[in-house]
Amino acid sequence: MLKKSGLFLLLVHSMGALAQTVSGTVFCAGTTFDPSPASISISGTVAAADAGLPGAIWVGIEDPLRPGYPAAFLTPTGWMAWTTGGFPIYVETPAIGTTFSYSACIPSSPTGGGCASTSADFVGWKVYAGYGVLTPEHQTLIGKRRASLDLAKPWLQQQGKWRVDYDDDLAFRNALVQKSANDGRWGPALTIPFINCTPPDSGGQ
Repeated sequence: MLKKSGLFLLLVHSMGALAQTVSGTVFCAGTTFDPSPASISISGTVAAADAGLPGAIWVGIEDPLRPGYPAAFLTPTGWMAWTTGGFPIYVETPAIGTTFSYSACIPSSPTGGGCASTSADFVGWKVYAGYGVLTPEHQTLIGKRRASLDLAKPWLQQQGKWRVDYDDDLAFRNALVQKSANDGRWGPALTIPFINCTPPDSGGQ
């Protein structure tokens, strides 16, 4: 049986033709009387024009004392602290669906590592969620870049200017997917309230 808090926040973000929503709640991922991890549940919808495109899902957490700077991102192996560079991806997919939904425990510290049984250290922190896609325009850009690099490769190799990362389009592709996420496809899903998943011993009563 899941124990959920009374706080549920839903925000709608619209930009042009986009129609994206993200929402979240906190809960105890265990039975009513057992200590269990304090957890968050995130869900969202995907704009109709984006469904079916290659894409990725991000879930980040932000310290209210440092607005605009994510402290960590959720990854397949847990929360990962973030300082600079590209945002760590939670899920990558060749065809994004019309909705997404994920759950994770609240970490024991802002730098990750283990699960906490209470949200006390994260009260007021914001959880952000959203997605990015590789649009048809992006795919055209990748094709043009690939053709140009393949044409220039012999000359660049002769000049000693060819780089290993020119051999694939992964970094460029990931940058375009993240750029699309920043174009209104993600936003705040939840402000974490207090939840305690270690109820006191009832003494058998």
